[in-house]
Amino acid sequence: MKWNAIWEPEQAIDPRQTSRRVCRLRWMMLSLASALTAGCALLDVALPWLLIIQALATLALVNLALPRLPDWEVSAEQALRLGLLADVLVLTELLAFSGGAANPLASLYLPPVLFAALLSPGWFAWLLAVLSVAAYGLLFEWHLDWPLNGGNAAYAFNLHLAGMWISFALSALLIAGFVSWLARQLRHQGDALAEARETQLRDEQLLAVGMQAAGAAHSLSTPLNTLTLLVDELISERAGDAALLQDLLLMRAQLASCRGTLSRLKHGSEPSPGPQPLFAALAERLEGWRSLRPDVRLDWQAPQGDDPRVALDAAFWPALFNLVNNAAEAGGGEVMVAAQLRQGCLLLDIINRQGCLSEAQLARAGLAPLESAKPAGLGLGMLLSHATLARLGGTLSLDNRAEGGVHARITLPLALEEKT
Repeated sequence: MKWNAIWEPEQAIDPRQTSRRVCRLRWMMLSLASALTAGCALLDVALPWLLIIQALATLALVNLALPRLPDWEVSAEQALRLGLLADVLVLTELLAFSGGAANPLASLYLPPVLFAALLSPGWFAWLLAVLSVAAYGLLFEWHLDWPLNGGNAAYAFNLHLAGMWISFALSALLIAGFVSWLARQLRHQGDALAEARETQLRDEQLLAVGMQAAGAAHSLSTPLNTLTLLVDELISERAGDAALLQDLLLMRAQLASCRGTLSRLKHGSEPSPGPQPLFAALAERLEGWRSLRPDVRLDWQAPQGDDPRVALDAAFWPALFNLVNNAAEAGGGEVMVAAQLRQGCLLLDIINRQGCLSEAQLARAGLAPLESAKPAGLGLGMLLSHATLARLGGTLSLDNRAEGGVHARITLPLALEEKT
């Protein structure tokens, strides 16, 4: 599975984008109308050419002016409404000059009404529908004659059939193309809303975890100090017992690590050390982790060659070691960490060779606390790692390996320090 680091709200339907698309469709229709006018002129169809050219030029000027209207005077939706109203009026003018209601292109009233119903539902859609019906009705009485070519009925009928086909083709293409685009936009918007709901749920869970963590930090300070004092006393008293001394030293190191973690939690986070060699910093941190987990075999693989200098956010390290700890405990005490740099992104592969995740765990990992198989596990590590990496602009993917085990991949974009 894979998560996007940042949800992009521009996937929702943008009125300005929709208005621009309608303007492009109008330019396409004007081009087709100009080509059709030129074809009729070549076929010697008797039409009032100056009036038709004037109508087409008027619509072209309107379409040219709409995108240039000031935002503070006309909104994107108002510009869309003005354009659709101009479509209906200019179409009425063209039909009045070429046969009125007898012109088969009268069915082109439908696309503007459909676009109004889809993009500006409400009173304007009803207004445009009523105006279209009224204009169509008026064309029965007020219009110039349909071109008959000297009373040739067969010519007029064939011209009418050709116009019906052209009208149907244009309406079908416009409706199919625009409605398909709108359906895709709505589907993207639904997906974005679903992702936003999941992100909100995760953030609410993280807020609850943060509040509990603050309370835990306050409660654990005294017990940790007490245990540290007891361990120091045991070390001084049992200095001659080599086996016990080794365990006590490990215990003191673990307590020091706990105190450091609580201190960072209290002050927000540890300060960033600034730019440093990337793979050397990873190796140093992993070596420190290895000293705290001597029971785990860590296989660290870094690429050969240059080691770029990078300023890593301090929050990255807890996210990384949550995953490393999970892999170590699920993989039977053996974990591999491999790093590479690709196109300005750090790729970290964390692999344990035992166990697997169920389909439900893969689907929910990073979105909610998981049921942990560890005796003291709370199932929060994956949630915290995913949230941290998403905040840093990275992604996290989890997959079961065919040969057994789980493969976690961190992809983190880096701001590489330029060489001087």
